Amino acid sequence: MSRWEIINASYYFSLLVTMFLTSIAGAQLTRLNVGYSAIGADRLPAWVAKDSGIFTKNGLDVQLIFFTGGTTAILALVSGEVPVTQVSGPGLVNSAMSGSDAVFRAAGITSLNYVLTGKPGVKTSEQLKEGTLKISRFGSAADSIARFALRKIGMTHCKDVIPMQVGSGPERLH
Repeated sequence: MSRWEIINASYYFSLLVTMFLTSIAGAQLTRLNVGYSAIGADRLPAWVAKDSGIFTKNGLDVQLIFFTGGTTAILALVSGEVPVTQVSGPGLVNSAMSGSDAVFRAAGITSLNYVLTGKPGVKTSEQLKEGTLKISRFGSAADSIARFALRKIGMTHCKDVIPMQVGSGPERLH
């Protein structure tokens, strides 16, 4: 992720959290649950703000809650478990198309930072046929990007390659 994207993501995340600030009276902190759905540099702004004390200085007691995949994070948002969550677009779009009132406020990453990889010995895309492809959850960014990548190499999701829901990035590498 470029320096500009990190700065941009930090700015937009700060803006998002600021929307939930109420008047700060005395030393009492306002508790705010904030979800995130991936482990990576694009989720760094929330951790930097928490670890450096920015949230506390602004009257917030922020609890960062990890959700396995954007689909799960959106479910937590729609249910009210978290009022703010960091997710990529596909889960939110799928939720809105299903009737939720979730709103996309800002984007810190504007490019796909995914790579299609295979087991040792896989040299061509044709060797992926009739195999499995690990994703976090159906409807997630990983699922949408997998569908896109498969189309690019002339294959069909669920026909030529079977998706397997396994969780976040680290779980998909095993």
